[in-house]
Amino acid sequence: MSSDSRTVVITGCSDNSLGSALALALHNHGGWQVFATARDKAHMKALSFAGIVILTLDVISPDSISALVNDISNLTNGTLNLLINSVGGGHYQPFLHLDLSKAKALFDVNVWGYIAVTQAFLPLLLAAATSGKEGRKSVIVNNTSISSVLRTPFHAAYSASKAAMAMFNDIQRVELAPLGIHVVDLKTGSLESNFGENKSNPYELPVDSPYQPIKEEVMKVVTGQKTEEYAEDREAWAKNVVQDLSKNPDDPPEQIWRGGMAGTISATSKLDDMLPTKLTDGSFQCLGGLDKLGKEKSERE
Repeated sequence: MSSDSRTVVITGCSDNSLGSALALALHNHGGWQVFATARDKAHMKALSFAGIVILTLDVISPDSISALVNDISNLTNGTLNLLINSVGGGHYQPFLHLDLSKAKALFDVNVWGYIAVTQAFLPLLLAAATSGKEGRKSVIVNNTSISSVLRTPFHAAYSASKAAMAMFNDIQRVELAPLGIHVVDLKTGSLESNFGENKSNPYELPVDSPYQPIKEEVMKVVTGQKTEEYAEDREAWAKNVVQDLSKNPDDPPEQIWRGGMAGTISATSKLDDMLPTKLTDGSFQCLGGLDKLGKEKSERE
């Protein structure tokens, strides 16, 4: 490894994932020693073939996290320049039918997994940072999603987990800046990836569900069909994110909006508080067919 190279650990790097795309993009960009992680090394064949160091990590296992920190410390002489938290899962279901055990498990990955990994790597990140405005800084990137600012119907558990992590991100940014660590919120839009495989929800409604009259519209959201309509190529997304991070590695943007609809949501989210709630809620209800259900119920009454 060149003395000028920076080191990066990326979580959630199974083949065809967003983490895998970021690992390849950073590796191909040059100037980075990439350490890619996933629960099973057998699921990182593309990265291994590319010559990237692959390591095992289960973000909800304290023992697994500790073992990884020890491995990275030995490989980097106790320092780390960049940590990218990209592991993630989904659970799309009407709130009425939400499986609380699966929702809690989702938070374990999308929130507490991020926090546990970040805390464990802080000593290495601090060791890599140098004092002074011109000194080299360490960076943490949390992949939170545009869902952190959206009220997409049937996404309650997923969006809430991303919103929770976005707030953790913002407070991390405030607390860690004086220590030489920059924190970045990566607001990712819809992308072509293996994300659908990581969703824990059923693709069916209970037979007695009050949403049965709009089942087709509900399923378009629950299965991801709605968001797939504007999904972008993950490799292009990863290259753009790496460019954003590389323009000034010591002072990257506080937020990076990339992926399908990310630019649009970035702009409209700023207007949300200025518009009537009934108007904005109405647009989200249309997305899931809830406007049709309301009209049908009114006509029956």
